[in-house]
Amino acid sequence: MGLQLGIDIGGTKIAAAMVKNGEIIRKIEREYRRESVIDDLVNIIREVDPKNESPSIGIACAGLIDSERGMITFAGNLEFENFPLRDLLAPLVNREISLTNDASAAGWGEFRYGAGKTLRDVALLAVGTGIGGALILNRSLILGAHGLAAELGHMNVPGATEKCPCGLIGCVEAVASGRAMEQRAKASGFISTQALADAAKGGDPAAIELFDEMGWAIGSIAGRLANIVDVQAIIIGGGFGATFELWKNGAARGLRENIVVSHLRTIPEFIRAQLGNDAGVIGVADFAYGKV
Repeated sequence: MGLQLGIDIGGTKIAAAMVKNGEIIRKIEREYRRESVIDDLVNIIREVDPKNESPSIGIACAGLIDSERGMITFAGNLEFENFPLRDLLAPLVNREISLTNDASAAGWGEFRYGAGKTLRDVALLAVGTGIGGALILNRSLILGAHGLAAELGHMNVPGATEKCPCGLIGCVEAVASGRAMEQRAKASGFISTQALADAAKGGDPAAIELFDEMGWAIGSIAGRLANIVDVQAIIIGGGFGATFELWKNGAARGLRENIVVSHLRTIPEFIRAQLGNDAGVIGVADFAYGKV
């Protein structure tokens, strides 16, 4: 397999990397502006791949992505709505464009080259500002009819009443994301999630309880997911996923309390992601040209 170009559009930066067999050969990050994102993409593509070594380009972006039409249907944090990225960009770079949700791309990267490379059926929960998801079944990335599948962050937590930024009530993103935990931390007297984490590590009962509740919420939707698709493992990624040690016990309990006949079956395990911030560019590059 030759060089592959993967791009990850983040909240303020675009990361572009030339990838070969899951290894980043060269990588560039640049800040971008919403109103000039197409020009910024053209520039970074020319900079990272000046000789057009990659015949196609895989792009990952947060939000609801219509992969079939190459459109960012909705990305509230990035202020995109029905944005035809592929149709605007492809003529300017004269290459095929593949557009995928960023969590799906990261999930594929972890499945191919990271924490899930020995598995067949696996889910990824990217716990960051929001919560994204990816689902790989029988070694295939599940995108759905229009690329909108595996929005695991919008599965409902039992008993939750918080309103999610998506408009629904009780989504796990509204309960257990980095944004949600920051709000809960401040409501409990902690100045930040870092202060909350430090307090939990120091044995503060209130901080420990908040992380336990976070873990239970994530475990509850993991259990319900396992009831439907019977995954072998749930990979925990994302920036706020680094706090996993503080809520892993709650997650394990939430999973067992929401999975069918837990005493008679193999329980999927939670495992930490391995590729860090590079999972998205590696995954979207590989998925665009190297499906297995």
